[in-house]
Amino acid sequence: MAFLSFFWAEPKYQITAGIITLISLVVVLILSESFNNLSIGKILTLSNEVKKKEEEKTTVKTENKELRQELFKIVSNIQQSQVNNTFNAPSDEWLKALNVVKSEDESEDDTEEDQDEIKKASQFLAEREKNRGRSRERMQTRRRAEDVALHKYFSHSSTPQSELIQNVEFSNSFDEIDPIMSRKIKFDGYLKTISNERFIEIIPNYMTHRSYQDYLYVMLNKIHCYREAKGISADLLLIILDIEEVDEDSKRPDRTANLFEYFQPAIANKLLKVEHFTISQQEIKDFETHGQQSLL
Repeated sequence: MAFLSFFWAEPKYQITAGIITLISLVVVLILSESFNNLSIGKILTLSNEVKKKEEEKTTVKTENKELRQELFKIVSNIQQSQVNNTFNAPSDEWLKALNVVKSEDESEDDTEEDQDEIKKASQFLAEREKNRGRSRERMQTRRRAEDVALHKYFSHSSTPQSELIQNVEFSNSFDEIDPIMSRKIKFDGYLKTISNERFIEIIPNYMTHRSYQDYLYVMLNKIHCYREAKGISADLLLIILDIEEVDEDSKRPDRTANLFEYFQPAIANKLLKVEHFTISQQEIKDFETHGQQSLL
């Protein structure tokens, strides 16, 4: 229309207000397609919400799809539950037969099995108590053998046994001397003479295994630190006992061979002295009877 008015209307080639208005409307329509919002003052406002509507439509479709899936799961679970209840429901005859009845007498096989179990349990308890008794007896024998060994040692020593102090350890101030370990070490005995201080350790020959050798090393290190700090002569007397067992089944192997080999430097440096005593069961019995008089 603007084209025809410009070229064919009279007068020709004249831009009128109508042409300007038409061209302005066309421009506004074109611009409204390019922008979401177009405003010309307070006269004209155009909004393009197509994109927003598409996004809302997509969101609604997604939610509908999720709702349909959840609804399908619920319906499937209900149907499956109904099927299970249909097949698993007990019959009326079975429910009538379900009852409580008196148990039958135990069979002979069950009775014999119970008796065997009781017999095995009794044997186990008896064997355990027997082993405990052997352990207590062995410990008591070891203590008596230690007393016999001390009596034997002092019977050939110039120092009377009355000078012996049993069950000793270093004082707390020793922690400042030992730069390595603050562990407390207990000794079976201690003798102090004018020229020497002697610590005593007594152990059966079957206990001189590798772990005890580590413990013996710690003892010797403590005595070495003590000797160096005080500038005196001090050593460890290790008394190894070969205790006669009551029967051959109780006899255990001698493990002292490696001990002498490993601690030769300590023996050569007069830090360790080893005495070996064989103690018989008769000596232990005699000492129990006459021990106190023998010590006088």
